Amino acid sequence: MTSTPAAPMSGYITTGQAAARIGSTPQYIRELVHAGHLAAIDIGTGERSRFRVSSSSVEKFLADRVVRPATSEVAA
Repeated sequence: MTSTPAAPMSGYITTGQAAARIGSTPQYIRELVHAGHLAAIDIGTGERSRFRVSSSSVEKFLADRVVRPATSEVAA
C-alpha cells in the first residue's frame, strides 16, 4: 500500500468547495457533473459516488456565465 493518495490532490476540490465558489449546493454541483457541465473524478469505492471537481472547470463554468451589458446599453 502506498502512502500517497490515489486521487490527484492538486487542481481538484470537493463538491462543497465548488458549491461555495459558485454560490450553490453540493447537490447542484453533482447535477452539473452528471450533466457534463463540470469535469470531475469519482473517488468513491462503493455504489455511492464521491466526486472531486476540477477547479479549472468551475472557473470556466463561471466565466462562461458572466453577464455583460448589451452594446446598446453601454453609456457613450
